Amino acid sequence: MILRHCGKFVILFLFLVVSSCKTRQSVFREADSSISVKSIVENYNSQNELDFQTLHIKGNTKYGILNPSIDLRIQKDQIILISIRVPLAGTIIKAKVTPEYVSYYNDLQSEYFEGDYEFLSEFIGTELDFQKVQNLLLGRTLDDLKREKFVMAIEKNLYKLYSSRTDLDKAYFLEPDNFRLVRQFVEQKHKDRSAFVQYSNYKTQNNNTLPFSILISSISGEEKNEFKVEYKSMEFDSGISFPYKIPDGYRKIEID
Repeated sequence: MILRHCGKFVILFLFLVVSSCKTRQSVFREADSSISVKSIVENYNSQNELDFQTLHIKGNTKYGILNPSIDLRIQKDQIILISIRVPLAGTIIKAKVTPEYVSYYNDLQSEYFEGDYEFLSEFIGTELDFQKVQNLLLGRTLDDLKREKFVMAIEKNLYKLYSSRTDLDKAYFLEPDNFRLVRQFVEQKHKDRSAFVQYSNYKTQNNNTLPFSILISSISGEEKNEFKVEYKSMEFDSGISFPYKIPDGYRKIEID
């Protein structure tokens, strides 16, 4: 069962730490209570742009008793490819995410899954699509802030943008000096599920600033999940390949 869950969350991993990258130093700044939501959104978008075509990441994660390593390859806005490895056994799970579908296979149990984002949404605790998965892994807001209407508040010197509807609550917390995302929260009340994602240890390489530590906590009904991701290395625009082929003879998984 743990391996089955590992196959689910493997689709969501991204990040790294590199000796050549530098930590962006923050100058402490008090949050400005007079700032408008529009200004916060404009600053967030202008100061957190991503400029790359491909990204190759190596790192580690922790989920329950598992502490596998991760090899993650991203072709921006097109493909996310993840390999999960454990000592001695090597690669045990490989996953591919595209705007059209989600797929993974498990070498230890000789099985595979292909389908839409619904099972992943249930596991993470909020509705997902390719763009949201990519944003989640890169320390960006799940939603396009320009397309939402928010109320602004200040909590613990962070800008909080939040919206509340009958069936959906959202909240994004941004630093006042650089408008980086510190955490985000989404709750779907009618489906009894929620997701909380926290980011830390931001660093900059190749003019891209990304969080090196990610904590994801989710609730879907009575099921609770929590996993951490730490990254060790990254390469931008290095001409990487995206090999993925489900082995012959594997049994297809049907997920309710």
